[in-house]
Amino acid sequence: MRFAGVKELKHKTMDILKQAEKEDIIVTAYGKPKAILHHITEDDLADYLIENDPAFKDRVEEAYAGYRAYGGMMADDIIKRLESRRGRGKI
Repeated sequence: MRFAGVKELKHKTMDILKQAEKEDIIVTAYGKPKAILHHITEDDLADYLIENDPAFKDRVEEAYAGYRAYGGMMADDIIKRLESRRGRGKI
């Protein structure tokens, strides 16, 4: 991990972006950290956009609240139930 000041970033943007493919770069202004440059691929971009979408987060929280309010089953319980049915030939 390396540090780059705003002035260096301004003058050497492409070089710093190429370096960010190999390691994270912390961008500083007046000696204080302001941002991190982290390399992502096109595939990573889709995941990043979904994970950081406030509307998506709200939908997940609403779904979880509904699950908590109306009950539901844990994955382990579903697996156990399916395994017990398998033994009785009812799947």
